Amino acid sequence: MRVRNRVNAVEKEKSLLDGIFVGQRVTLESLIVAYIRLFFIGVGFSVNAVAHHSPNLHFDRNEVTEISGEISEVAWRNPHTEITVLATDEDGEEVLWLVDARGASQFLRAGLDEDMFQVGEHIQVAGFRGRRNRNAVFSTNILLADGRELVADNFAQPRWAADRVVNLVTRDPTPISTEDLPSNGEGIFRVWGRDRSNYGIQGTGRSLWKDSYPLTEQAQVAQASWDRVADNPYIRCETGMPAIMDLGTPMQFVQEGGDIVLYLEEQDSVRRIHMTSDTGPIDGNRTSMGYSVGHWENGTLVVVTTSVNWPWFDQSGVSQTELVEFIERFTPNSDGSILNYTITVTDSNIFTEPVLLERHWVWEPNEELRPYNCVWERNDL
Repeated sequence: MRVRNRVNAVEKEKSLLDGIFVGQRVTLESLIVAYIRLFFIGVGFSVNAVAHHSPNLHFDRNEVTEISGEISEVAWRNPHTEITVLATDEDGEEVLWLVDARGASQFLRAGLDEDMFQVGEHIQVAGFRGRRNRNAVFSTNILLADGRELVADNFAQPRWAADRVVNLVTRDPTPISTEDLPSNGEGIFRVWGRDRSNYGIQGTGRSLWKDSYPLTEQAQVAQASWDRVADNPYIRCETGMPAIMDLGTPMQFVQEGGDIVLYLEEQDSVRRIHMTSDTGPIDGNRTSMGYSVGHWENGTLVVVTTSVNWPWFDQSGVSQTELVEFIERFTPNSDGSILNYTITVTDSNIFTEPVLLERHWVWEPNEELRPYNCVWERNDL
């Protein structure tokens, strides 16, 4: 059982990236702010792609590692399943590797359960090597003991068993009967999922964000001091508006009394949209999801959200304040198979002008929401 490394990055660029991702802080002068933004553009790496539980945060896509060994421990969970593998390095020494794999929900949707990873069985893994923990790997390919190969990254190709591949990130769309297609705005009350033909930013499946924003000086200073590990609540299973709307898991609109409730599988989140009252929260409390008031405009659900106390606009260190307001529009297309979405964000402390973001979801007629039960306890990546 051997460990083989294939390094594709130019060493100088790799050391620069490592310097950023180990959490080194930069000075706050505007010149440095501009330099940081130009640096990310120059290396073709979007700052918005390095957040949440993305492999770009803790792992280096430019360094691909292969390991093989025996499974010694499995933690079956969301957002990532963690597998400990006992391998042998090039010097014949035994080494424990942490394999960061796709979440339990994603495995289950591919028809796989935790029984596929048995302690004592041999597996082979390829993936992105850890930036700080050099004995960690984010798996793109896993060869199971039974000969099946799991392909777990948008841009990964089969490596060992092309005739026995299980693809975790793409799947054939479910045929939709014309009899089932909605004809009006009520078609919003169903399960919607990510368009799997859209790989998102840097292959993460996240598709809501822009590469840059019209930031005030205050916002630029806050972003420049952002530590993508120490200051990042998203890797601790915390979230809020508007980042929750960049979810990669399904969501469902449900009519409850006079209100609409949006259930989001990611982080087991819930948003209540008040359709009969626009007075705001009675107790005046702000929450991470804010207070949402909705109305219909010709089949489009329009939602205005205020009273948000979540401090981060996106997942790259752009902050937001108590002045933030979101105006969302959920619009099914003509046959009801696609839900188009826009969100306009205003916060005069952060943005010099309103910010418009867009994405869409596809109808998942045979899908249902699953408990997410997010657990993230690692401090060694």
